[in-house]
Amino acid sequence: MASMAEITTICSQRSIILKHFQAAMYLPCIEAIALTIVDIPVAFVNSLVFSCILYFLTELEVSASQFL
Repeated sequence: MASMAEITTICSQRSIILKHFQAAMYLPCIEAIALTIVDIPVAFVNSLVFSCILYFLTELEVSASQFL
């Protein structure tokens, strides 16, 4: 959601996006959707690594059945 708030800033700072929009090549919302889709795997890996580190730092049950 934080990246969605920056869409107007991104579009206004990139002149090539404005040129593509004026030439009717693609809409700026397509780039915003693409940025959101690209952020999904990064957010997933980030939360997975954080969860694993937090799990073992709190010294919870260290067995495969409890961890998964």
